[in-house]
Amino acid sequence: MDSLPYSNDQIIDAAMARGLHADACRDHALVAWVVMWDAPAYPERFIARLATNAPCPYVLVADTLAGVQAQLPPGVTRSERQPADPPEVVEIWFAG
Repeated sequence: MDSLPYSNDQIIDAAMARGLHADACRDHALVAWVVMWDAPAYPERFIARLATNAPCPYVLVADTLAGVQAQLPPGVTRSERQPADPPEVVEIWFAG
């Protein structure tokens, strides 16, 4: 296995994302997937990081925005990036 940019990051697949998302929704009032482009640890790639009350170590990774969006769990709702978001944030998907 390749060494990951952040030692606690865990790159997951769509099936694992669905399970982690369901678990997070049971335990937290706010669940989101933060989609980022060209984050320092993942240059020139798109990632979606699970977030509850804080960012989680679980990330989906893809070469394209459509590729990372296709891996997101069903039933999430897209929110445009806000001016206060860090520059690498593209969009945020919230649990419905």
